[in-house]
Amino acid sequence: MTATDKARKTNTANATKTQKSHVKALDKCISYNEKLRLMVLEVLREESGRELANEARFNGGEFDWETHNAQFRADYSETPLKELMRAARTLYGLTDMDAIRDRRTKHRGIRNERIARNEVGANSSSQYLDSDADVDDDIDDLE
Repeated sequence: MTATDKARKTNTANATKTQKSHVKALDKCISYNEKLRLMVLEVLREESGRELANEARFNGGEFDWETHNAQFRADYSETPLKELMRAARTLYGLTDMDAIRDRRTKHRGIRNERIARNEVGANSSSQYLDSDADVDDDIDDLE
């Protein structure tokens, strides 16, 4: 077998592998129900973090948002939507998806205000220290 034949076989094998591994764009997207589950998960993460941060502040303690976020996601990342909705209703009075969406909108508004204050503070050379949660929003566009 010549080097050309080996190269041709390798190229054919690589092309076949590429064709088999092709996944259509919509097949890469998560389902609507999974998006809802993630939204509820993030609302609960934010609500619980705010509650625990307020409790720590009231008791003169410190609250680490990064630790909370990591631990919360590790604890609840596989929790089914039904259980998350039950927790939202029981702990925070969020009885349906509309209430969850409203709370998510509120969280986004607070985040946007904090970012705007930080930008103004950075432009005026004064550093704004945020007492709210330093939250990363992975699923901003669910509405």
